[in-house]
Amino acid sequence: MALISALAVVLVLAITGSIVLVLRGRGTDDVPENSLWSQAWVNGFEEAWSLEAPADFRGQEMSTRVHDNRLVRITSTSTTATVTVFDISGDSPRQLWETRQEVTEAVDRTRVWDRQIIVENTLIDVDSQERITAPWDAEARVSITSAGAIVCVETICRCWSSPSEMLWETDFATDSPMTVLSYAIVDGHVLASSSDYDYFVVDLNTGATNQLDADTYTIQQPLADGWLVHTSGGLHTDATIDLYEADGTLSESFKFDPDTPFSTYPWSPTAFTREQARLWLENFDTSWAPSTYTISEADPECESITINSNDVVLGEPNSLVRAEREGECTSTSALQALYHSGQGQVQSFNETDGDEQFLVLVDMVTGRASEPIPLGTSEEFAGYTPLGDMLIVEVESGEILAYRPTTS
Repeated sequence: MALISALAVVLVLAITGSIVLVLRGRGTDDVPENSLWSQAWVNGFEEAWSLEAPADFRGQEMSTRVHDNRLVRITSTSTTATVTVFDISGDSPRQLWETRQEVTEAVDRTRVWDRQIIVENTLIDVDSQERITAPWDAEARVSITSAGAIVCVETICRCWSSPSEMLWETDFATDSPMTVLSYAIVDGHVLASSSDYDYFVVDLNTGATNQLDADTYTIQQPLADGWLVHTSGGLHTDATIDLYEADGTLSESFKFDPDTPFSTYPWSPTAFTREQARLWLENFDTSWAPSTYTISEADPECESITINSNDVVLGEPNSLVRAEREGECTSTSALQALYHSGQGQVQSFNETDGDEQFLVLVDMVTGRASEPIPLGTSEEFAGYTPLGDMLIVEVESGEILAYRPTTS
């Protein structure tokens, strides 16, 4: 099974000499509208249901996608994909149908477009099982956006608003294959990347592009009204922050000192604007922020943050706090404030205990936190999908677990 599932990805960021792991509930598919965590999670959670691994699963890929009250599961070898659809509106999943499809390579991601399941260039209706041939080749890279399916072959991408209508076609100014990163959308524009790390902002309506000044060693972050590109610099080069408007037009640039000490992070339930990002990263100004959180002064192990006088244990290592050689607790990187904002009032944090991994959901206003939700060991965990009042966890063995806030 692929370690990157439909809505889970581990970002490895080399920041100020340390490795920071951030487990994020998003990936290279469009993010479901109900992906924001419900505040009910901080009152407790329970297992809602589970699905056993498919028969003869060993050596196969597996991924899932939830569409309305349907759970779509695809298991795949390099030659055959098995599509299974479950009704999850009741107390436990009820299998509705299952079918097999020949493929040219293993399917590692489940995509649903307008109630049609995409398996290479075959579209299967999630309700009727009717099959039609998509207007692209089997080897194309497909991303689902609000404008339609964006399909890339080498440097050319086409946006299909329906299987019979192409909205636009764009040939990118690069020599390497392109992929549209449809989780990163700002005001009708989406981020796209080549395999050689050329980054472009694409107008979803027209296909017009603007290239960002970014490369392998930069970090790109969607903002509420544009884009942020962080270049770490080198031995004789200062780190910089470039801010772009939503269409990829450069707005401003400034130097960024990653070694500036601070103990208070800003937080917002919505993504930072360009101005808020500038205030924070250029001047470490938090006066604009709806709320803040700090490094705990009561935890000598450097595993906690403080929100509204409540300490939240994140474990070690974590993305926000680290221990200096002298034993002092210090912040990791100012950029982490952007990653831990923009997802509503309840934010997810990953916690580790030895080899065990957990998810902790935190109300960023009150400081109340859920009990750690088990994700298995680093070898067992495959991915998770947040669905408001449902959390679906995929396990490497092929099992699927669903958690929900406590109902009693």
